[in-house]
Amino acid sequence: MATKKIGDTTRANLMEVCKAALIAAGYDVLRVASGSFGIPAVEDGEETAIKIVFQIPKGERNGAGYDVYEDEKDYRFKCEQKAEKEKKKNEKKEK
Repeated sequence: MATKKIGDTTRANLMEVCKAALIAAGYDVLRVASGSFGIPAVEDGEETAIKIVFQIPKGERNGAGYDVYEDEKDYRFKCEQKAEKEKKKNEKKEK
C-alpha cells in the first residue's frame, strides 16, 4: 500500500469542508482535477466560473520549506505598497 505524502490528508479534509460550504451556499461544485474544483456561476446575466486549486507547497529546492506566515507577510507588504502607489497617483491627479 502506498503511503500518502505529508499534507494529502489535510488537503482532502479541507477540500471536503470547502465543498460542503459552497454546496450549502447554493453553488455547484465540480471536481476538475485531483486538487481542484470548478464552480460555475452566473454574474450579471453572464456565465462565469471560478477554479479553486488546493496546493501543497514545497518551498525552495534545497532550501527551507514553505513558510505560510512569511508568504502572508510578503503579500500584505505588496498590497500596502500598491495602495500607497495608488494613493500617490490619485493625489497627483487631484492637483
